[in-house]
Amino acid sequence: SKVAELANAVVSNADQKDLLRMSWGVLSVDMEGTGLMLMANLFKTSPSAKGKFARLGDVSAGKDNSKLRGHSITLMYALQNFVDALDDVERLKCVVEKFAVNHINRQISADEFGEIVGPLRQTLKARMGNYFDEDTVSAWASLVAVVQASL
Repeated sequence: SKVAELANAVVSNADQKDLLRMSWGVLSVDMEGTGLMLMANLFKTSPSAKGKFARLGDVSAGKDNSKLRGHSITLMYALQNFVDALDDVERLKCVVEKFAVNHINRQISADEFGEIVGPLRQTLKARMGNYFDEDTVSAWASLVAVVQASL
């Protein structure tokens, strides 16, 4: 399957895994803050995405919106699961497919899900400072592609 193929490509790329783990070390210092930043960047970059999150209410309220906070925290733990599974194709497929189900249920297409790469790039840049580089963005985009293949 396409999912297995892409998951295998990520798991077998030692350089990308190093970049994912190193950058995750930075992103995960403040799980909630990073999750909220990523969501805010998504809504800025892709205003149409707001419509997909109508159930969360006023997303411009940021941290004061408990539903948005909850989503941001859950999102970060999903990323944690992905990073923890980088050495095991079957495990990576399992956690990605579980994550994908939530998005399939909300009718998020693979293309729509792919819109997260730009906001993720902005978030990485803000969090990593001088350590930021495009190879790190590419590594995360490879992980996003595994999710897209599951949608």
